[in-house]
Amino acid sequence: MTGRPASLLTKTQRRRIRDEFEELNEQQRRRDQRQIRERIRAGAFDFEPLAAYPDRQFDLAFEDVPDDEVEAALANATLFVERLRVLEGIERDAVVRRAREAGADAAASDGTPSLDELDLRTETEIRRDAERTVAERLAPNRWDERADVLLKLAAAGALPLFVVTLANAATARGLIGENTFVGISVYLCVLVVAFALTGVFLVKGAQTLKHDVLPWVRLLRRTPAGAFRGVVEWVRRPGAKLRQVWDEL
Repeated sequence: MTGRPASLLTKTQRRRIRDEFEELNEQQRRRDQRQIRERIRAGAFDFEPLAAYPDRQFDLAFEDVPDDEVEAALANATLFVERLRVLEGIERDAVVRRAREAGADAAASDGTPSLDELDLRTETEIRRDAERTVAERLAPNRWDERADVLLKLAAAGALPLFVVTLANAATARGLIGENTFVGISVYLCVLVVAFALTGVFLVKGAQTLKHDVLPWVRLLRRTPAGAFRGVVEWVRRPGAKLRQVWDEL
């Protein structure tokens, strides 16, 4: 963004940092660097009241700023925060825990639903959650096993149907119509296939409802904007989303 107003740094300080203070003598450079240090220190503590600032004000502040510029600003802010943390010798998990505590206190304020969407987990918690997720996915699921049994049952019923259909087509008078036993067997096989496929549909439908639909409905009730964020991203940047889907395959 060009022509920005004074913020953490004044316009002059911003320009001199970019120019590496080349237009100043040693005394002036030291003076400017001291003033910049003071503004940085004071500005860092301004984030405390901003932590509970209403979401609406953030939306208004950045509504005319392109997404790529906001993304670049967030990237630079992340670099600033991480460098300060490393230079001060502070563990990332300690910062995350403090942020989580501050977020819990700020969540009591009105107009800050975005705080509920933050993923403030320590590295240990992320690793533990990942291990648990992998273990759950690899562990046999009782209902998945039942669905597999039903699919095998459907296949077992469909195979005789296929064979009888071929034999019936090859018989001039029709095997099914002439042989009562074959007709009853075909009827039973159809029932087995229908029963098995219905069971698979019910199991998979219930799993989809539990793991996909209900979480989305809860998110919609809590933060409607967050629920439709994925759709908005598809509309705004379809190419990027397609690349992401391709990479996840």
